[in-house]
Amino acid sequence: MDKKQKQSRNKIQNALLTCLNTTSIQSITVKKLCEEAEINRSTFYRHYPSIEVLMSHTISSYFQLLLGEPYKFYLKHHSISESQFYIANNIFSHISHNAYFYQTMFKHYPNFYILLKNHIHQRYIIFFEDTGVQNDMILDKDIVAEYVASAYTGMIQGWVIRALDTPPDEMAQRLITLNSTGPIKLLIDAEKKPRQ
Repeated sequence: MDKKQKQSRNKIQNALLTCLNTTSIQSITVKKLCEEAEINRSTFYRHYPSIEVLMSHTISSYFQLLLGEPYKFYLKHHSISESQFYIANNIFSHISHNAYFYQTMFKHYPNFYILLKNHIHQRYIIFFEDTGVQNDMILDKDIVAEYVASAYTGMIQGWVIRALDTPPDEMAQRLITLNSTGPIKLLIDAEKKPRQ
């Protein structure tokens, strides 16, 4: 894809996000999108056959960058715990740099939460398989991936709703603490502390 094609795609994707902030996805027309992007219809159709395909491609392009390359990181460092921090840091940094996209999607695209959770779940399954750790886990890899994906997606959504009120590295550390310690262990430890 040449530079001009990339620019056209970026304009179309940006116009889609702008339109989503004022119009439901079902009501966005190619005409409205082209007006917003300041392109003609033939340019739109050269890149996408429909609004639905545009939406799917836009989401995929952001999700591709979400987790980084955890297996490559793992091969270099041979540490699951360091790989988890790499993934968490990558996710929260990516969302911070692309806040407008994530704010728009959580607010205006009804199944975005599920799409994000499913993506993280699938990437974790792949990570478990690539590293070989799924063979030695005491729980099934799908259950572990589901738990981790749900934790990430819930924290991400809350963070986005709160307008990214906490730095990305702190969010990554919080998630690692929750995942490595477990929420029940945190509650039990808090209960043991003397009350004033």
